[in-house]
Amino acid sequence: MGGILLLGSLLLAAYWVRGGGSTATLAISQVPLIITSPARPQVVIAVTNSESMDGSTITYCNGTGNSGANCNNGFSSTYTGRGGALLSGSGAVSALSGSASPANYPVPANFTPPVSGGAAGSMQPYTSSISGGKLADNSPSRLNVAKAGILSILNTYLATTDFGLLSYQISGTSLYTTWVYYMSPAGGFGFTNTPTATSSTDTVLNPCYGYSSSSSSTVKSDCGSIASALGASASTVGGSQYMTVGATSDDANINDVLYSSGLDPVFMTYGTVSPSNPYSYYSLNSYKNGSVVVSYSQLAPGGHTSWGTSPTNAGFVPFSPQVMYAQRGWGYGGSQSYSAAATNVAMTNLGSPSASQLTSAYNTFVPFLQPETNSASSGEIKSAAGQSPIYALLKTAQGAFTSGSSSSSGCTPQKYVVLITDGLPTQDKNGNYWPPAGSAAATGYGVTASFNADGSLNSGSTNDQALLDAISQIQTLAASGIKTYVIGLGAGVAPATNPTAAQTLTAMAVAGNTGAYYPAVNPAAFSTALGAILVQIQKGSYDQASVALNSTTLSTSAQAFLASFNPSDTPYSDWTGNLAAYSLTANNALSVSSNASWQAQTQLDTLAGGTGWQNARLIAAWDGVNKKGVPFEWPVSGSAGINSTQQSQLQPSDSKGSLRLNYLRGDRSQEAQNGGGFRNRSHLLGDIVDSGPVYVGKPDGPYTDASYLSFTNANASRTPLIYVGANDGMLHAFNANTGNEAFAFVPNGVFANLYQLAATTYNNNHVYFVDGSPQAGDVQFSDSSWHSIVAGGLGGGGQTIYALDVTSPSSLTTEAALASAVLWEYGDSGMGYTYGRPAIARINAAPGYAVFFGNGYASSGNHAIFYAVNPQTGATLAKMDLCAVVSSACNSSAPQGLSGVVAVNSSGNAGSAVDMVYAGDLQGNVWAINVGSSSPASWSARLLFTATDSGGNHQPITGAPAATLNPNFPKQKGTMVYFGTGQLLTQTDLSNANTQAFYGVYDNLSVSALTPAKLVQQAETAIATTVSGFPTTTISSTTYNWQAPNPPLSCVVGSTCPTLYGWYYNLSFGGSGMRVLTDPQVFAGNVVYTTFTPSSTPCTSGGQSYLMSSYYATGGPPLQPFLDANSDGVVNGLDIYSQLPLSGVLLGSFFASTPAFVTSNAGGYSASILVGGGNSSSRNNCANGKLSCTSSSPSQQYYSWSGWWQIL
Repeated sequence: MGGILLLGSLLLAAYWVRGGGSTATLAISQVPLIITSPARPQVVIAVTNSESMDGSTITYCNGTGNSGANCNNGFSSTYTGRGGALLSGSGAVSALSGSASPANYPVPANFTPPVSGGAAGSMQPYTSSISGGKLADNSPSRLNVAKAGILSILNTYLATTDFGLLSYQISGTSLYTTWVYYMSPAGGFGFTNTPTATSSTDTVLNPCYGYSSSSSSTVKSDCGSIASALGASASTVGGSQYMTVGATSDDANINDVLYSSGLDPVFMTYGTVSPSNPYSYYSLNSYKNGSVVVSYSQLAPGGHTSWGTSPTNAGFVPFSPQVMYAQRGWGYGGSQSYSAAATNVAMTNLGSPSASQLTSAYNTFVPFLQPETNSASSGEIKSAAGQSPIYALLKTAQGAFTSGSSSSSGCTPQKYVVLITDGLPTQDKNGNYWPPAGSAAATGYGVTASFNADGSLNSGSTNDQALLDAISQIQTLAASGIKTYVIGLGAGVAPATNPTAAQTLTAMAVAGNTGAYYPAVNPAAFSTALGAILVQIQKGSYDQASVALNSTTLSTSAQAFLASFNPSDTPYSDWTGNLAAYSLTANNALSVSSNASWQAQTQLDTLAGGTGWQNARLIAAWDGVNKKGVPFEWPVSGSAGINSTQQSQLQPSDSKGSLRLNYLRGDRSQEAQNGGGFRNRSHLLGDIVDSGPVYVGKPDGPYTDASYLSFTNANASRTPLIYVGANDGMLHAFNANTGNEAFAFVPNGVFANLYQLAATTYNNNHVYFVDGSPQAGDVQFSDSSWHSIVAGGLGGGGQTIYALDVTSPSSLTTEAALASAVLWEYGDSGMGYTYGRPAIARINAAPGYAVFFGNGYASSGNHAIFYAVNPQTGATLAKMDLCAVVSSACNSSAPQGLSGVVAVNSSGNAGSAVDMVYAGDLQGNVWAINVGSSSPASWSARLLFTATDSGGNHQPITGAPAATLNPNFPKQKGTMVYFGTGQLLTQTDLSNANTQAFYGVYDNLSVSALTPAKLVQQAETAIATTVSGFPTTTISSTTYNWQAPNPPLSCVVGSTCPTLYGWYYNLSFGGSGMRVLTDPQVFAGNVVYTTFTPSSTPCTSGGQSYLMSSYYATGGPPLQPFLDANSDGVVNGLDIYSQLPLSGVLLGSFFASTPAFVTSNAGGYSASILVGGGNSSSRNNCANGKLSCTSSSPSQQYYSWSGWWQIL
């Protein structure tokens, strides 16, 4: 075998939503669409509506003087605040509006008050009047935030997803008045006008401040009694703005209020505390059966002979020397069921709903998601459960799914639970109470919870039965195929304020097979979390039969290298990638080894182990400020490394940038499994989705210069490397012989999102990084020396193109040397997300060589722009706005952008300067760009062709064209340009059934604005019977007159043959939605390419692919049998249908990459065609399920035929 063979990348992008132009928006999917097929998943939203869900999502400032944006509590800029204060009904006591019961609050971001409305930052009431003389909670409470988020999700996703709604089943619901309570330090309350805080005390706004002039005579009398009971003067108690406390029920680790009625607005308990310490007095059994009571012998004002309180689900009961209570608002209490939950809305069953059905379904949820009122009889979900029986909620969730299907296809939907909770399980399946894990009560009563390194619960070291029961039920759901997502709402379960709670919710997510919980301390975070989960559910609801899909392949003379990705690797359900080498042998038919020679995934894990991430890996980055390569290091004491902007990008909200950089290099010490806060990784190598690897060994360019031949000989034995981009932020270079990573490069264009890779929620919020395909080529620098370079884009990961000098890999032994080999990184205001491989070619203009590329998609200007840059410096040689060249060709209201390019010499002189570049765009235009002039300023562009279907719909072109000389060359000048149409960028593309086509267009180097009407249409025929079990197709062979004399085909010149400029045929034989997403190849007189048809049903895999071959001159079938259609390993007369060689065969139900070709003289001249993406059920002669192969017959007649030329 010989030559370097490439199988192109997938063009499967899953990227950012980006607006372009005036009204055009390209909503590019954020998940690889080849593994998806739309379905209607079922989602149970389970809300833990315990009393604490009335807690606020506002984060307060503290009493030590913090001010500004965090002091948005409605109390005071110096209030000793804690996230989560229960403020439902606040403002009920006007005399306490400056302390315990504020009337108004500033609206936080991403929250609209449910009654009053109001923009973020405006002041709105905590409590609003509604019809019927009732009051409603208008605050940003956890429950209100959850309700608003659920309604938003329903509005967005009911069209594609079925939902059910559950909450705790509560009986005897009663409305209570609430009191915030303050616990004194050991020496009693103190009073001051200066807010201070110590390790054991803090200050709160004094409810009795100014009481002598209070508008409430009751408050005035109450505070007077309290001052007297404290033995303090009226001026001390009433004249001090702040009160010194040991703790408050507003603390994030308590989040409680007193629920009662008929009590004074302000009162204090004191005297003898019985027991003095509930933890030493009561047993755990007492807590479990609800008999814990702490009583006080005296109250001020009087009126009660004794006073006692019991813990709610917060697990807390005050037992300090003095406890002051101040009226706040209202709340609910009731008796919750520990065996069943309330089904507020049963699972919808909408199928393919109409607009009216969607409205009707949405409206069934609305009454339950209204704000809480002060009427016990109103039907909205209320925060009323005194304990948190999460087991019962999840037990009911298991039965809330429908057993049938809402899909006309009859498919079984995937099922999910989204658990929204602000706390932990506190009631087990037998009804016993348990203090929440990590609370003071849990510590006091000896309740423990222990966790494993992977975040799961260590049940053997855990005695919290409420937690054990909840985890067990989540595991039962998981065993039934139901995933459980967990959102921790509010400060009480945030990692910073309650790490044990965070560990507990993480363990619940791990048990639910979702990896990590979502901490949401404010409305914005909750909105983001719930949205991210639904995006993940949409991804997870797609068929993933090809979950470890081979995304692309290339081969050398003896090996094939397959890049792949896995969106849910073990053990952490994370995105990972791999590059594996397989040996090739041939004896008439190709054989691929079943076992990999090496796998870069395991090699990299080993290399970075221990301190290898720091000492063994070589990684460089591009400094976009100083325009140079730098070591990918955090600079210390003047050492070289990333710049200050990049440092800030790695720590957008904390100071952990250096730790994140180490994490990206491979340091695992900060992963959650090792006690850190970063995402666990099953493997270090990120997913390789769209990046097609490129092999660089001995220089093998088409040049015949004496200096180039010397260059080739001097580098004949250099270490061969495989270059491929991954979504871990790096371009990787792997040793092709061993699989070891030689070095890696981090483009500046991905830095803004690198921090997300360390987030524990990243697996559900996938982002693309170095997702474009690199290209290699040999060029001369300004000193005439030859160099090998690798240039590539970022795909959906960014909007730049980079280049590295890879002439001598053996010299890149330090990060300083590697940094100096980074040539440039190019960005421009006209660029979008950079799809397609660049083209590297010799040109007539200085500096003698250029890197050509299109601007990609979703650019800010929404135009199609062509670029040429200096390969040594990255300086712009040409920037051509093609939409400005022919303005009528571009529609500003539709997405636009230039796809991959091909550069050719139209005279067929391999190794000479190219003079033509061809590229397609998203609006179906094919552009012919003349780059033959010695002055780039004189380069010009023509609109060669516009692809439209019979209805006038423009057919997008997302692959790079192929080009060769026309069939009548050299009698007739000009080239043939081949391309297919179709795109798979957005979610809606999956169901787009517009007819796509494959074209062969003749460019006579002057023609312009051709349309399909100027081409002959061939007729494709899907063969009803199958050959060896695989559907096949053939294409008609209509002849036509080339636009020139002496046509090469059998046709009566000037009479029966029209004057046309090529051929095309529609892609319909593979089913509705058939399209071309990869780059076609010209091989042995035929144009060979693959197609993809997304699945039309939600229960099948992502789609199916055909391998197609058309005679390059006519678009008809090959002149002789070319494809081994019957899989017998021989191409002969059995591979024809109706006396015509077959033009296409079904490869299988997977996405097939760009084809590559392997030829062999063993046992007679033969060839095989390889495509990446095979699976065990695909059409496969390779004896390797990761590739799909078929024999072909590039007979010597094809090579010797004088009319066919291959342009390099």
